[in-house]
Amino acid sequence: GAAIPRGPGRAYTLKDTLPLFPAKLTGRDFAKGKAMFAATACTVCHRFNGEGIGIAPDISDAGRRYSVRDLLENIIEPSLVISDQYGSEEFTMPEGNAIVGRVLGEEDGWIKVMTNPFAPDEAMGVEIAKIIERKPYPVSMMPPGLINALNPDELKDLLAYILSGGNPADAMFAPQP
Repeated sequence: GAAIPRGPGRAYTLKDTLPLFPAKLTGRDFAKGKAMFAATACTVCHRFNGEGIGIAPDISDAGRRYSVRDLLENIIEPSLVISDQYGSEEFTMPEGNAIVGRVLGEEDGWIKVMTNPFAPDEAMGVEIAKIIERKPYPVSMMPPGLINALNPDELKDLLAYILSGGNPADAMFAPQP
């Protein structure tokens, strides 16, 4: 298979990653895919088969919604397409301070904003009367590069796990002759 230069500062790109994937994923390792799902912190934000927090889209049915290319693009370049439901906003405050995060709710003159997806319970309050400007923020809360520590086989196992909906009986995991 194609080699991807690895090491400090090296990241997967869609251009160098797509050639790694055959037309059909086969011979993948379910247990490794599941382990990579945890290792890359997917479960921190995404719901998958009833598990996970759910501050990001539920990806349980990703195999019905996405091709390998689409899924890779969403992982490698998470800011290309951001669902309105999961978008962030930027609030410009006095003295030019900015607060960026997802609005969780508004009540009694305050907006509750989640600023750190890895600590969703630590939302902060923003006083509406003090907001100078409020606008959509064009960067996804999903950090890019979460898969950069994976080797190509681990990445294939991860994608097979996601695309299978976490089904160990999926044909992607069938032993190869």
